Amino acid sequence: ARSTMADTEAKTKKTAAPASAPEAPKLKLKMFIAPLLLLGSKKMGIDYSDPAILFKVRAGFACAMALCISACALMYLLVHRRKKKLTEDKVQVTSKDPMDGGKEKVESLTLFEHDLREVQKAFTNQVFGFGIVVAMHVYMKVNPPLLLQTVMLPMNLFDMPVVQVHLLGKKPVGKLARPWKPEEKTNPFGEMAKAFGGGDKDAGAETAKIASAAAKKEGKKKK
Repeated sequence: ARSTMADTEAKTKKTAAPASAPEAPKLKLKMFIAPLLLLGSKKMGIDYSDPAILFKVRAGFACAMALCISACALMYLLVHRRKKKLTEDKVQVTSKDPMDGGKEKVESLTLFEHDLREVQKAFTNQVFGFGIVVAMHVYMKVNPPLLLQTVMLPMNLFDMPVVQVHLLGKKPVGKLARPWKPEEKTNPFGEMAKAFGGGDKDAGAETAKIASAAAKKEGKKKK
């Protein structure tokens, strides 16, 4: 009986699956841009109190917005040009209905309807981001978001699957397969803290607070 129990325990140990190690956080270039621009602008020689530098930052932001809006307009034209082909197939899309308490609903859309909706989302995101930054700059006299969004708005736009497929010509397979889900927005400071500090979420939150305070301080100097 003892030998049988020992054999059973040995078999259990052999068949037991080893504990999988937690997946390491994926570092992206976007994670480094926000802290670099918000905390290191002075070291890069960006003085918002200098009218010449502030003009260049404003001009850069305007050019970035023009690029993003032009990209959205071009995607709109490309999707309509491919309408005949895109109406041949359908895709099941799961979304939350705000009129029904946020309950999930499943829709059957043609690829044309799906892609056109994604283009509209991209355009709305750009306009919303533009409005927020301009309001902060004009009414609150906060300048750092101008520089930050000059870089981040185009990067976020060109990371969208609809841009990757229709504007950059990539095939809609793998991660780009429809239906396209919105990218999970993570705190860049928290992700960097996890990667370099072993998952210290508090450190990431604290760093984000410091960056926010730095941005507000820059805005107050202008008053």
